[in-house]
Amino acid sequence: MKRIVLFIFCLWANYSFSQDTLSYQVSVKGHRAGEATLAITAEADAYQVVLTLYPNAVAKLLGIDDMREMAVGHINERHYYPKRYDRKTLNGEQLLSVDFYGKQAHIEKDGHSSKLPISLDGQDPLTQIAQIQYDLLHGKLAKFYTLVTEKKLRKYQADLSNKKQWRVVTLTQQPKGERVLKLWFDKHGLLQRMQKNKRGKKDFDMIRQTKK
Repeated sequence: MKRIVLFIFCLWANYSFSQDTLSYQVSVKGHRAGEATLAITAEADAYQVVLTLYPNAVAKLLGIDDMREMAVGHINERHYYPKRYDRKTLNGEQLLSVDFYGKQAHIEKDGHSSKLPISLDGQDPLTQIAQIQYDLLHGKLAKFYTLVTEKKLRKYQADLSNKKQWRVVTLTQQPKGERVLKLWFDKHGLLQRMQKNKRGKKDFDMIRQTKK
């Protein structure tokens, strides 16, 4: 069984967070997929998030290639402000880059450049995960989160529910709910599951595996 390794270490002034290595089972469109690693680090006023995907043969048939995503930025008054988001192959080929300049994002993809007007609270996908984890641990989940994609802004409404030992954050795209992201955390703030749904169908699922 392939594994996903997740290591998170965070340090903000008088606050610190760390966790042991976690293993996950991943599926894409209902099929078992490969391996990934996720690292979130923060210290003082800076942070970095790195997600690396190692899809298996089935995932590659679904169009998922080996790649590494990375987001870097700064933290100010409990908000994560991205500076740059990169997506590359493991051979170093640039697939996508987004540079954040206040209310504008500069995007490079497939040799083409474009600019996208954004809001100051806009975040890339990796930064958004780190932000939600931080907000949960500090008991201040926002009502809405704004996602910056390569083409547009997407606004998501955030809802928190408690299900047995889990705290579940559900992000629903506004206004029609076409996309839904669900994140399961335990009482210690450890990510137990991440699920992405599109038009009512499960698109991606990552579930923690515990040792027997």
